[in-house]
Amino acid sequence: MKFIVRQGADPQARADSVLLTAMGLPGGGVIAIGRTHVLVVPGEVATTNTITLGDRARRNAGLGIGDSVDAKRTILHEAKRVVVGGADVKLDARHLARSLQGNPVTVGDSVVVHTSYGADSGSQDIELRVLSVEPGNAGLVGSSTVVHEEGEVPPDVIAHPTGHPGGESPTTAAALLAGLDTELETLTGWLALLTSPNDLTGAWNLPKVAGVLLEGPTGSGKSELVAAAADAARASVVEISLELVFKPDKLLERLERAVSTTTGPAVIFVDRLDAVAGDDAMFRNQVTAILRWFLDAVADKPRVATVLAISSVTKLSPTITSSKLVPRTLSIPPPDLNRRALLFEAALSAVPTEELDYERLASRTAGFSGADILAAVVSASALIAGTGNTLNDELLDRAIRDTTPSLGTASLGELPTYGFARVANLDEVKQRLTEAVIWQMQEPERFERLGIEPPRGLLLYGPPGTGKTFVTRALAHESGAAFFTIKGAELLDKFVGESERAVREVFARARAVAPAILFFDEVDALAPTRGNSTNSVTDSVVAALLTEMDGVSDRGDVFVIGATNRRDLVDAALLRPGRLETHLYLGLPEQESRRAFFGIQDIPFAEDVDTEHYIATTEGLSFADMSGMLREAALQALRRDSTAIEVTKADMDFALDRYTNEPGVDE
Repeated sequence: MKFIVRQGADPQARADSVLLTAMGLPGGGVIAIGRTHVLVVPGEVATTNTITLGDRARRNAGLGIGDSVDAKRTILHEAKRVVVGGADVKLDARHLARSLQGNPVTVGDSVVVHTSYGADSGSQDIELRVLSVEPGNAGLVGSSTVVHEEGEVPPDVIAHPTGHPGGESPTTAAALLAGLDTELETLTGWLALLTSPNDLTGAWNLPKVAGVLLEGPTGSGKSELVAAAADAARASVVEISLELVFKPDKLLERLERAVSTTTGPAVIFVDRLDAVAGDDAMFRNQVTAILRWFLDAVADKPRVATVLAISSVTKLSPTITSSKLVPRTLSIPPPDLNRRALLFEAALSAVPTEELDYERLASRTAGFSGADILAAVVSASALIAGTGNTLNDELLDRAIRDTTPSLGTASLGELPTYGFARVANLDEVKQRLTEAVIWQMQEPERFERLGIEPPRGLLLYGPPGTGKTFVTRALAHESGAAFFTIKGAELLDKFVGESERAVREVFARARAVAPAILFFDEVDALAPTRGNSTNSVTDSVVAALLTEMDGVSDRGDVFVIGATNRRDLVDAALLRPGRLETHLYLGLPEQESRRAFFGIQDIPFAEDVDTEHYIATTEGLSFADMSGMLREAALQALRRDSTAIEVTKADMDFALDRYTNEPGVDE
């Protein structure tokens, strides 16, 4: 696709949404442009064929303002290692990885990282040069990517007698822990039990335990949580670096060294297990055997515990996740609206600011991890450093726009382009959807005043083609929520456990970008009445859905909508209060609904077309049928005359005859 380069702002490029959709990037993505790769998102541009690039992106690409350039959609794989150079101060490898998380990097690129933020220290942008990317010469910086300076080799084992793993300042660590009080209390209790000087596990005749599993996305505060819990339990932290571990014997060597040299009270923190235990790992079976040995060794070591950290425990073998040596899995979910507000408040506690609306800032940072929010605060703080000014909403908005959400490397869902104005009639349905969804996302105090919990789920049912999907997409637009649509059969997998895992991942993706709407189309195929199906997979999927919807896994600001043509086929447990409790029937459109449908159409009708006639003669047709009828009429006009600019009565009669004689076009 050809574009004309115009002035923009780093780090993201912006282009017309229609052209991006034509390129297969409706919500944005990575493109190859000039000598580099950049993230591009839909945005306001001067002309359709314009792409805006910031100064640094243009330098990386070797382009100037006004240049014509060919941009291509590119799928970059996660880089294993990125080496940078050019800094005049020593930079921590973990901080480098966090600063570049979610960004494409190409050999030769200039990149900018922010220094750690603290209440007593200033902030600084440091420009670095990308010297190498492995494998290939370009890749995405992901959760298991190692980023380090030229000539620096990450140590195998890092001892932290005090302080915080990762080189973060205490202020930064405290900010990342905002909203994690329950998780901190729980982990502190476990570490205090396992590292106690009085051997409480033995004295209380408890089973032998090695430690806990800790899951959460990169930048969620896992290492800070471990450090704070260990400090509270009066234990030191020994961090095992799995960076650049490409062979089983190397992993075994590092774990053996940590076990043999660590004396209690201590916590052996194994971070970023994704690098060796994920689905793409080259030696997953060997890793499982090594981890089983490691857990046994730690369990036998007095006053020593371990914390195994990974983005999702589903990436680990069931042999590990079901082991009695790690009986507890502690989860740090992607920050929801409430926690994002707390993160902003904590990060800005020592910054001179005007009165800020933290809830509004939280609503604008869907897909941001805790580290992303800190990066945005650092960037905004740099704009007032040395000026004597205070930080305001406008500067924070600018910093948020310039920060790439690391959790946004996963799908951010669809962003429907039309609202209720495009929904013909259905006034009662739209009102019920507004009450159930929009009120609780935008005005939760309505429910708080009356002391009730808002509904968490809704079922739309009725004949095919009556607008269930259409009205739900309009609802997502009206609410401003990310929208995920899932066909019921898409999640079913014949392999044991895969369907349940898919259900958990769908909810996790929605939580990462909350507020969000999860729309399960054909929910009867996904959750049929248990016991009536010959497929045992569906029974397990129903159980997984019930678990998620009951709040065992906190959904955050996620609303669930199901749609079906056959409500009687959906498992009854899914339809009770607290789950898909509100049931809305969408029947075939009445005459007023059909009139409203014709009133919002953009098709140019000739003077001989009497729409009232077709409103009266389309009784029994669904909205989908009528849409298909109008499309067929327009195609008939083009068959008759390739230069036609309007649809005639003859064209409409042709289409009507076809659809009234062959009804039942699916939605």
